[in-house]
Amino acid sequence: MRRELALTAATLLVVAAALVSLTRVFSDASWRPLTAAAVLLALAVAAGARQVGFGMLASLVGSLVGLTVFTYVVHLPAGPLLPGPEQLGQAATLFGEGLRQFRDQPAPTVPLDGLLLIITTSVWLVTHATHELLVRWRSAGLGLLVPAVLWVVPLAVPLPPGRTWPQALPFLAAAGLVLLLESDRDVAGFATDRDGVRVPGAGVTVGAFALVVAAVVPGLLPGYGSSSWLDLSGRDDPRGYQPIVDIGDRLKLPTARDVLQVQADRRTYLRLAALDTFDDNTWRLGPPDEPSFRPDASQLFSVDGPLPPETPIAEQSEAFVNVTVLDLANIYVPVPYQPREVLGPDRGDMVYSTVGGFVATGDLAEVQVGGDLRVGVTEGLEYRVRATVPSPGIDQLRQVTPDPAVVAPWLQLPGSYERLGAQAEEVYAAAGATTMVDRAFALQDWFSGPDSRFVYSTDVDVLRGSDALERFVFETRTGYCEYYATAMAVMLRASGIPARVAVGFLPGTLTSPADPATGQDLDTYTVSTTDAHAWVEVLFPGYGWIKFEPTPRSDGATLQPSPQDLDPVMTEREQQLQAFEEQLEGREEDVPVPDTPTTAPTDAPVPDAATDQDAGTGAGEGGLPWGVVAVLLLAGAVTAVIAAGRVRRSSRPDLDAPSRILAAQRYLHASARSYGVGRRPSETTAEVLARWVDEGRIDDERAGRFTLLVQAAAFGGELDEESGGEAEALAAQLAAGLRASVERRDRILAPVRVPVASAASTGRGLLERVRDELRG
Repeated sequence: MRRELALTAATLLVVAAALVSLTRVFSDASWRPLTAAAVLLALAVAAGARQVGFGMLASLVGSLVGLTVFTYVVHLPAGPLLPGPEQLGQAATLFGEGLRQFRDQPAPTVPLDGLLLIITTSVWLVTHATHELLVRWRSAGLGLLVPAVLWVVPLAVPLPPGRTWPQALPFLAAAGLVLLLESDRDVAGFATDRDGVRVPGAGVTVGAFALVVAAVVPGLLPGYGSSSWLDLSGRDDPRGYQPIVDIGDRLKLPTARDVLQVQADRRTYLRLAALDTFDDNTWRLGPPDEPSFRPDASQLFSVDGPLPPETPIAEQSEAFVNVTVLDLANIYVPVPYQPREVLGPDRGDMVYSTVGGFVATGDLAEVQVGGDLRVGVTEGLEYRVRATVPSPGIDQLRQVTPDPAVVAPWLQLPGSYERLGAQAEEVYAAAGATTMVDRAFALQDWFSGPDSRFVYSTDVDVLRGSDALERFVFETRTGYCEYYATAMAVMLRASGIPARVAVGFLPGTLTSPADPATGQDLDTYTVSTTDAHAWVEVLFPGYGWIKFEPTPRSDGATLQPSPQDLDPVMTEREQQLQAFEEQLEGREEDVPVPDTPTTAPTDAPVPDAATDQDAGTGAGEGGLPWGVVAVLLLAGAVTAVIAAGRVRRSSRPDLDAPSRILAAQRYLHASARSYGVGRRPSETTAEVLARWVDEGRIDDERAGRFTLLVQAAAFGGELDEESGGEAEALAAQLAAGLRASVERRDRILAPVRVPVASAASTGRGLLERVRDELRG
């Protein structure tokens, strides 16, 4: 019995040690709890079946039943008590997505749902097989062979140079211990249990010495780290790396880091590559059914001289950009569209592809990529790019009617996407858009315009799965740039407009403006991981690929094209600030500020006579009992006190004007929530104020003035000291208007509505967390 317990513990040890190598595959540790649960449960089922006397076949059946239940609880949506055919279909679909993710995702990657299903399923089966071979069969050699497969596959994943031994040694040590446990001949094969477990001291010493020698000596040998005489690794095949997969990883980093320093005379996006193919899962370079991509020899060019255009551009302007890599390891070189010349000492190590319009680090031999595309974009790389920027007029683009045969490659989709195409047509019809460029702008505005109902957030899963795109467009409407670029490009193609997705970086933050007096002729921008981005490009034959921006980023860091400015140099936030300042300068009259103190009226509106009489009767028809009336009066008094207290707290003359204005904004939104007319999830302050005006709740002029003050405070506009007090007064007046516009019931419930809603939300969150803990 003691020997079986020892071998069961050895099974746990050797499987756990094999899992250490998976740290090379995933970029964070969120896979570990699920994997650990799979190991422990699989081992518990196998050991329990052994103890109750189940045979090998019965133990396998029990383990498969346990795996099915585990998969249902942990990986699949909630459903009936027991899984049925529908759940099996969901598991098969998720497993297929996992196989595609294994093909497409470069390591290390985020632990996607499909990948986790494959990992937990494999770990469960490996654990069961290891237990049966070690404990039931007492075969150490075969028992170690199964987890060795789980251990060695992640170690074979090609990654940038680094230490591998921390992932390799734990399994070797655990395997050595298992072999020592089974070293006695009288316990080999099917031998009976012994009372003790003997581990030879000499064996431990020899094994430890062998591990140390294996870890240290290779680095001391001549030629360590150099190229092999005979390469059997297949490294001449380009890797299946797709640049879009990096976006979510960069945006979700817990701490942003600076990756590039850029000097330019204007803001510009830096592109890594343009992705021409959508495979129903993600945008990619190359055919959808091939895991890797090698451009045709006729489409690859050396970067030693001028570069050919990806597509002809009739109207163009030149842009020059100097780039210094701060902290970025990549294959693709960030360049503006479209690059015509790259200068710098390392340009001889770069190639240019007219498919995807990318510059990559690699060797060019006989007009082909010799060897794989290596990670050549590293810290310290410096280069200068001369690019031609498409500069057509809106009227020129409105005349473009492309030949379907010419643009056919950029209309292809893996399915019909009828629902998305129909939605695009509805957007065009609502906007009255008939030309290709106007339709593209209509769809851009639908996603990111003032009336958009979409929300920007990185707190979402990676956009993967056959129905994920439609769920985003028609249900959740929350995501980051990959979501928006993918949705817009697919909808454009589904409605006959040639489009693709480009990936790269936003212009970044201006850190040092140009100063000709000191010899600095260019602005300096710092690009960070938060500037990782994807956008949409539409092909207008003769004029090139024109950029569109469907992502409604809350920080206003994007360059938002419009019919009036096809290639803006000001970010969306700067454009909003400029519009505000122009509107503020054109406003000659200020809203009069009342002489009364900046506190909200605390008296409820006086009800009409009929209502008052009815409320005062105790027995008349429709009257209320005196006890209820007393409660209502008490609630009204509490409401008044809380409202007054809120305004007093919102009035902070010790703060600067922007802080006082934003505090007044928060007070107004809090008051609106308490009256049941709060801001909707996707509404800005300007939008909710406009809605309240339309509903007849507040005054138009006061709402307009308050909007201007809030925008100035948010975007750094000029404000004087009196602006803070003015905003507080306006907030109080607007809150009073909201209070007067709602029914008496809502005014009475105001003090408790938000706390009750918060408590209910907290309760739901706790229940969801308990459910998640139980499932994983």
